[in-house]
Amino acid sequence: MVDSVSRPTHGLRDWLLQRFTAVYLGCFLLYLMVHFYNQPQHDYQQWHDWIRHPAMTIASAAFILALLVHGWVGMRDVVLDYANTLRARLLLLSLIALVFIGCGLWALQILLLSAR
Repeated sequence: MVDSVSRPTHGLRDWLLQRFTAVYLGCFLLYLMVHFYNQPQHDYQQWHDWIRHPAMTIASAAFILALLVHGWVGMRDVVLDYANTLRARLLLLSLIALVFIGCGLWALQILLLSAR
């Protein structure tokens, strides 16, 4: 009985998560475009100082997390809609999860190295 009551909110939660991450991704990209338009010629040191700022590091990490969550929800929905067998679903979702985890760790490494 509890599963049938909580199940309809699962779609709403995913829908809201997809929308919130899309809004953050859009706002962050808009900020980047405005920033680079206003200061187009960065040398390496200026860029490094800008990306090292704690607020920018946190915003970039949040962008990467939002991008991964947004991609996961979308890819999971596509796989669940179009993969017919349980075996195919598990295989595809596992591969996608491994790729996303790898990309997330790689992006985290880049952020940590640039924050030095």
